[in-house]
Amino acid sequence: MSNLMPLIILIALMLVACSESVQLNAQQKQGKKIFESLCDKCHNLIPPSNHTDAEWAKAVNLYGTKLKLQQSEKNAVIDYLSLVNDK
Repeated sequence: MSNLMPLIILIALMLVACSESVQLNAQQKQGKKIFESLCDKCHNLIPPSNHTDAEWAKAVNLYGTKLKLQQSEKNAVIDYLSLVNDK
């Protein structure tokens, strides 16, 4: 785990840097919060650029259902990831 810590910190800093360069609306802010808090419980945060918008939508709908997220919450996460994704 200690070998991964610098990588985890770097990825977290990259996410912060990327997300701060874009203005987020209220829904996107909610999506960012959900993504960072819930997805990190089971996975190291994956940079949004690792997947296309369609791949993110599929993953968020699948895992969001397992997490019992409301459709509006899933939409917020998808909206956030689509905004900050560069694919």
